Amino acid sequence: MEGEHRHTVLAKFKENIDLPVILGELQELVSKLDFVKSYEWGTAQEGKRHQGFTHVFVITFFDANGLKEYVAHPAHRAYAIKFVEAVENLIILDYVPILAKSPA
Repeated sequence: MEGEHRHTVLAKFKENIDLPVILGELQELVSKLDFVKSYEWGTAQEGKRHQGFTHVFVITFFDANGLKEYVAHPAHRAYAIKFVEAVENLIILDYVPILAKSPA
């Protein structure tokens, strides 16, 4: 498929991890990769709809090739091992966004 592709991760981190290090390493990783268009993350707001997940990470790629490069990139593969060890639960969803309303 053409156009932007998104890589979204929902995570619930383990209790005794160094979260600033985990977050900093991801920021450093994506900032070095030219095929990453944008990166954003946030924390779950109060309420019950988050099903225990505490953080969301969204990486946008210019196209499908960027996502493929990211998944195969040695730096990502090394980081992913650390990330998976730091989480209690996660969901990963890759998708092509469909614009339903243009920005104002």
